[in-house]
Amino acid sequence: MGLPQEVVERIMDILQGNLRTLKACSLTCKSMFASTRHLIHRTLRFTKEANRRIFTPAEEKRYTQGDHHDLELRFLSFVAERDLLKYTRHLNIRMGSKFYPYILEPHLRHFQSLDWIDTLTIDSYDPLLWYDAYNTHFTQFYPTLTTLVLDFPIGHHRYVLQFALQFPNLQNLTLNRLQVEARGWQGIPVPPIVSQSPPLRGNFRCARLSPVHCVWPKEFAFSLPNGINFRSIEFLGVYCERGQEILNGCANSLQEFSVYIISEREPPPWLFRGTETERTDLHLQVAWNLSDSNSWNTGPSGP
Repeated sequence: MGLPQEVVERIMDILQGNLRTLKACSLTCKSMFASTRHLIHRTLRFTKEANRRIFTPAEEKRYTQGDHHDLELRFLSFVAERDLLKYTRHLNIRMGSKFYPYILEPHLRHFQSLDWIDTLTIDSYDPLLWYDAYNTHFTQFYPTLTTLVLDFPIGHHRYVLQFALQFPNLQNLTLNRLQVEARGWQGIPVPPIVSQSPPLRGNFRCARLSPVHCVWPKEFAFSLPNGINFRSIEFLGVYCERGQEILNGCANSLQEFSVYIISEREPPPWLFRGTETERTDLHLQVAWNLSDSNSWNTGPSGP
């Protein structure tokens, strides 16, 4: 191409995130191909659509006839066979339904070769399904995982936390739309306060819990391990009863504490109690919204 390789790499770094442009550049010359490959394959997405696209005619026939054995996650092996897993840093698992261990097991050796993941997103994680495997299938992520996003997790929050806090270097935890489901949990003991060493440090975001469990932040406060070191906590669309326990549990590490309540009517003032603090260095935001828009009212409006 004529440009020094370090210049090419700098240009490709600027284009990071623009997948379409990176793919076009990769077809230009060998130097650009070498500089774009790790950026193009930085994020690995497991979806049903991606899986079906790489089926051979024989595999497609098996799948349509109901033989799904080793085909539910065929895409993982497809990428591994092309030696591309070594570039993956972000893993996004969105299978369109619950993510079962049996889907993963035919391809487990490839999954366990993903040892540079820093961000993991799982859709519809169900701790009941992973009761015996939650701490065996994900150990390769222990050294590098810093961000975990669980969208639509299902089940008791302590089991969800048990899965999340197994990662010793986790810094950022997001739970979106936690769904409490009692079915199937009879006879299974609820774990005590979840422990983690070293303590979790970073940011916690909990968005839009199911309405039947709207006071979950109170339970959350008693489920966290001692020495928790969140820098920021945000509850979106969640009533925050007795938020003082959360403030106390984070000691002096907390820099921001935000509660954004979405309600059909103005929340009563008692919902804001416990979010007072004498710390002048803490950014505290308690707001409510009637319409689920971006316009927020700050604090209770009445005595």
